[in-house]
Amino acid sequence: MEKTPFVLGANFHGGEKLVSYPYDMARPPLEGEREETPDHAIFRWLAISYASAHLTMSETFRGGCHTQDMTNGMGIVSGAKWHPRVGSLNDFSYLHTNCLELSIYLGCDKFPHASELQQEWENNKESLLTFMEQVHRGIKGVVTDQQGDPIANATIVVGGINHNMKTGSLQALSSASRAPRLRAACCQPSTYPHRPPASMPGSPRCFLGVQGYVAACRGLGMGVPDPAGQEMTGSP
Repeated sequence: MEKTPFVLGANFHGGEKLVSYPYDMARPPLEGEREETPDHAIFRWLAISYASAHLTMSETFRGGCHTQDMTNGMGIVSGAKWHPRVGSLNDFSYLHTNCLELSIYLGCDKFPHASELQQEWENNKESLLTFMEQVHRGIKGVVTDQQGDPIANATIVVGGINHNMKTGSLQALSSASRAPRLRAACCQPSTYPHRPPASMPGSPRCFLGVQGYVAACRGLGMGVPDPAGQEMTGSP
């Protein structure tokens, strides 16, 4: 995962029919640790995009796999509140890479019979396609310096979200030469109400404006809808 900068991932299981999103690790309330990630809204959006496209996952009026619906009628659940565990792939991916990873439980039968596989495929086919489509939302491009050269391992800071992202290596960036360019010069710290954190030596930073939970660089006009269905876009 260090060599290939994945941005979206999923691991698949059986025995339940829901989508679980991080955090998966839960601490005692006295320790004051948050169960929600700084990117809680986008994680819920990704989970809902899968569950809502599944043929039966959101039909919770029938009850869950074990009679109790743990998803409050949505087909999605926080891992920390449902099945807390330490060292999950979802938490590792979020804390140590750029990848937003979910656990997807495909159906109530952990080991479905071969005769049931075709129906399981039909149940999940549209969900898989919809989930993969989400990778095209948000800001995409290459962070460059004033000379137009790509900046490897640059830290991208989004105001209001305490979770930074990194650009790829020079090898990965060279293959993306036709992608839209995001220049560090386009990001004006003076236009935002808070003072950006100081730059770390050897770790160039680009500050992107924020509206709601969505980052936007001037001139791109890209946005991501939140789970409530409201389209949130950056300044033009």
